[in-house]
Amino acid sequence: MKITVTEQAQTKLQKYVDADKKILLDLDDGFGRFSDEGTCALLTKFRIIAVDSHEDLKDYPVHLDSSIGTIYFKDSARDFLDEGMSLKVDSKTQLLVFANTKEIVDKSVNIIDLAA
Repeated sequence: MKITVTEQAQTKLQKYVDADKKILLDLDDGFGRFSDEGTCALLTKFRIIAVDSHEDLKDYPVHLDSSIGTIYFKDSARDFLDEGMSLKVDSKTQLLVFANTKEIVDKSVNIIDLAA
């Protein structure tokens, strides 16, 4: 499966790619080692997480092809997958926006660097 990463979004993520970090598109749903268990809200919150290249990503078995390489995705977030997924930058807020063909899934995707 593929996700389109616009030029502006790629610019925001390129320093992590250049540092040989793995990029996760993470639904903060309380599942997996990078989620804040028990802090779930009634909203859908995605975030980009950069981790070391040797990190174990067994909680992220879905691999999305993109112009910046593989982006890892959780099984628990499969409902948001479709052929028209994209990461772009909102021109007003300068935040990342994750969308699919049905909806804007999250219009304020944070970037978190957890690499050592």
